[in-house]
Amino acid sequence: MDSYNNDNSYLTDLESIMLDTSPIAYVRPVTTDQGTEYAVCSADGTQLATFASKEAAWFAAKQHDLDPVHIH
Repeated sequence: MDSYNNDNSYLTDLESIMLDTSPIAYVRPVTTDQGTEYAVCSADGTQLATFASKEAAWFAAKQHDLDPVHIH
């Protein structure tokens, strides 16, 4: 059996969403039960993930080949 799976079932939900959007990601502060966190959002505004710091959100976006920009 070859190691390539053509149905993308090996991708996480986050990776699947990122593949379907523009390469731009927005990093913006959001209020959660834990306080202020930073969300990585797709170009259409869909929240993809949250992180404890702005730097972690920025790094995660870059690791997924997105071009992050800050939203104030």
